[in-house]
Amino acid sequence: MGVKVYFKTIGCRVNQVETQSLLEKFAVFGHSATSDLILADLVLINSCTVTEFADRDAVKFLKKTAKVNPKARIVVTGCLATLDPQKILSLAPTALIFNNNDKEKIPFELCGAPFKPDAFAVSRFEGRTRAFVKLQDGCNLVCSYCLVPHARSSMSSKPAAAAENEIKRLIASGFKEIVLCGTRLGMYKCPETGLELGGLMKRLLALEGRFRLRFSSLEPMEISEGLIEILSRGGKKFCQYFHLPLQSGSDKVLKEMRRPYDTAEYLRKIGFIRAAFPRAGLYTDVITGYPSETSKDFDDTREFIERCGFSGLHIFSYSSRPGTAAASLKPLSPQTVKARSTVLHELDAQLRAVFAVSMIGAELEMLILEKQADSALLVQEEGASSAAEMLHTGSLPQKNTVGRALGLAENFLNISVECPLEPGGLHKVKITGAEKGYCFGEVDMCLGE
Repeated sequence: MGVKVYFKTIGCRVNQVETQSLLEKFAVFGHSATSDLILADLVLINSCTVTEFADRDAVKFLKKTAKVNPKARIVVTGCLATLDPQKILSLAPTALIFNNNDKEKIPFELCGAPFKPDAFAVSRFEGRTRAFVKLQDGCNLVCSYCLVPHARSSMSSKPAAAAENEIKRLIASGFKEIVLCGTRLGMYKCPETGLELGGLMKRLLALEGRFRLRFSSLEPMEISEGLIEILSRGGKKFCQYFHLPLQSGSDKVLKEMRRPYDTAEYLRKIGFIRAAFPRAGLYTDVITGYPSETSKDFDDTREFIERCGFSGLHIFSYSSRPGTAAASLKPLSPQTVKARSTVLHELDAQLRAVFAVSMIGAELEMLILEKQADSALLVQEEGASSAAEMLHTGSLPQKNTVGRALGLAENFLNISVECPLEPGGLHKVKITGAEKGYCFGEVDMCLGE
């Protein structure tokens, strides 16, 4: 008889894709997923350790599981399980630990079946209007603050033919948007043919059907004119959205962080993007409060952000991680870090508002995410990848929301339309207004796509 499995995912999009793939494999063996922790026979936690908050989430959930369902069998995998299994075992002594290299084996080992790897392929994505596909895993950078290369040091990529077939299946299943993910997506290289990301995108953008592809995140040094040229030929099938982690706008801090670029190179790369995609949504990660960040360094970062004219920011307060080069540095005061974070969050709100207003009068294509009641949770920029892809939400400014729908534009703007469209469809919309970083628009027809 099948068991009920509760899946808990902490962290990035790569983790979320992997959990979905594990869920599907358990289903093949006759087991089912449950959203009720009390009913679970097995609890599978896919952990993260990129920040101390990710660690806390895992610890908190382990304690909750012990309290709510002490009889459940616990399996923990992911980055925390890879780097600090003793922390998990101190809270759940009987838990089974699988490191990242063995993660895909979990359903096979627990179900007593021969291991058949498929690089975490998925055929659907539970409860979502968009599907996510993992193309690449691993990072070999030596950034001074980051644990990811310690937890995912093995660089690997999905064969191009397998990736193409997986995306074809998702399109055939009705998904209109597919997000391509990887720990370092720009390092994709087919293990069978040597095909790199640009070549793969040329193949994927030539597939038949009405759909669009979006990148989760790319490191700035992995953007090239050749890649941008290929993407620009994709028409509506490529989303005009780029998430390029910056981390600091100070060349001194970038060097101390061991980031492999400077601000001049970063500006050059976003110049490639804006020349080809004038309406692109351009988002970034910024770490504030790095131990060596002076007041001048912070001012340089703020000024550089303004110069780049980002569409929005992901702001992280520096989190010391044991085992990284920066862990030995004396931290800044919490008051200083908080004050700098506040400044950047205010700047983020301004950037999002300016970007939304700049789209008034434009015609965009949006994917319907959900129907709206009197208020809605709006998905904001989500590209977090080099560190931890995070989901931000906010309340929609009050307007007449009877019979409205929430959509996501190709450049990642949130659009509310007064038309009860069904989730999952692509529709053309004209932007008629903007407020607090969100847009309002009109569709020509309420029926069809």
